[in-house]
Amino acid sequence: MEKKITATPRGCDSARIEQVIVTRALKGAGTENDPCREVIQYWTLDGKLLCEKD
Repeated sequence: MEKKITATPRGCDSARIEQVIVTRALKGAGTENDPCREVIQYWTLDGKLLCEKD
């Protein structure tokens, strides 16, 4: 008999709201290899880069 393995999604274990600085800037030279695009960066209030969405 074949045993079925199933997983049940648990959802979110925790969530909270944090203050961050969000910057938006254009990036790229506008060429095929380096297209012009908007980059969004998330920073802590003391200036540490958390992540960049490019």
